[in-house]
Amino acid sequence: MKISLLFIFCCLNSFIWAQPTTVIDQQIMPSGMLIRLTANASGNEHKKYALECINRLTNDTLVNFIDSVQHAHCSPPNSIFFINDSTGFFTEAGGCYASYNWLFRTNDRGENWKFIDSGSRTDGNSFGMLNNESFYMFNEKEGIIVWELLDGSIVYSLTSDGGLTWSQKTQNMFHKEEHHEVESISFSASGQITIVCAKNYVRETERQPVRVIQSTNYGKSFKLLK
Repeated sequence: MKISLLFIFCCLNSFIWAQPTTVIDQQIMPSGMLIRLTANASGNEHKKYALECINRLTNDTLVNFIDSVQHAHCSPPNSIFFINDSTGFFTEAGGCYASYNWLFRTNDRGENWKFIDSGSRTDGNSFGMLNNESFYMFNEKEGIIVWELLDGSIVYSLTSDGGLTWSQKTQNMFHKEEHHEVESISFSASGQITIVCAKNYVRETERQPVRVIQSTNYGKSFKLLK
């Protein structure tokens, strides 16, 4: 009986790994380790998403299925951001009404995950999409999430404890009646954030020159460059 059960387990495990795998996001760490967030076509909901830590020299791979959190309906994982070989995040965004912006943190290479309150649903505001285009960790302590431009102000969240806690901030940048949208955001490990934005327009002839907002102190303050 033990041999039969072992045989069945091996067959099931082989079947899971035989399913097509899609790489959602990946990151190469300074150590050389490749970390990948993957989706699997398995019918087992607990085996649908996984974090893979790959030693690129030996090709040894550690796989941890993301089965310790409840994924929001219509809101799949979309990005990862690791700050060292063990500690990192994955984000989920979307939902049937684009209402979910969820952040999860691990400190054991994805074996366990903890939901992090990033402030995304404070006051019921409709924020931009949370992913690694809007989320960045400058180092093992300081990070930022740029949410949106709302009523002339930039809305964002900061952390100074490695992403365990976040505080939401706003800073006025334009006249309140000016309606701008974020077009692109770039980050650097030195603490610089550059946000390119433009006024909303309907017809191409109404397009206005872009405006540039920048911070050089990890998001503690921003200034309008042009």
